[in-house]
Amino acid sequence: MDAGHHFNGRGKRPSDFGQEAETGVGKYCPFCPGNEDKTPPELLAYHDPGREKNAKGWWVRVVANKYPALQIEGTLNRQGEGMYDKMNGIGAHEVVIETADHAKDFPDLEAKKAEDVVWAYRDRIMDLKKDARFEYILVFKNKGRRQGPRSPIRIPS
Repeated sequence: MDAGHHFNGRGKRPSDFGQEAETGVGKYCPFCPGNEDKTPPELLAYHDPGREKNAKGWWVRVVANKYPALQIEGTLNRQGEGMYDKMNGIGAHEVVIETADHAKDFPDLEAKKAEDVVWAYRDRIMDLKKDARFEYILVFKNKGRRQGPRSPIRIPS
C-alpha cells in the first residue's frame, strides 16, 4: 500500500476465512463459464447471440470486484486538513475476465478474441468516464498468484 493512501472498509477476502481452495486448471473457479452466479452481476459481456445475461456463452466478461478497494457509492466529501486534502475513496474496482479458457493467456487468443478484450477495456473506460467524480482511470493486470488475487487458482489473463 502506498504511504499516501489508506483504504478503510475493504471487505474480507477469501483468504481471511482460512479455507484452502482447490488449485490448478480444471478445479473450481468463480470466473469459469457455468459459475456466473458466483460473481457479482456482469457489467459487460461479449457473448453468443441470444444469451441471457449472467449465463454461459461469453468469451469476455466484466464484473465488479467482489472485494473492492474502492466503491462507486458515496460522495468524495473533500476536506482540507493542514496542507493535505482528505476525501473518501470513491471509484470502480472491476475484474475483466479476458477469456473463458484457463489454458489460454492473452497472447494465445485468436486475433478477433484479443481485439474483443481490448474493446471491452475501452467500453468500460468510456462508461466510467461518464462519472464526473473520477479524475483518472487506472488499468492494471493481475497475473498469477503472487501478483494479484490471493486465490490459488490460475486466473486467465
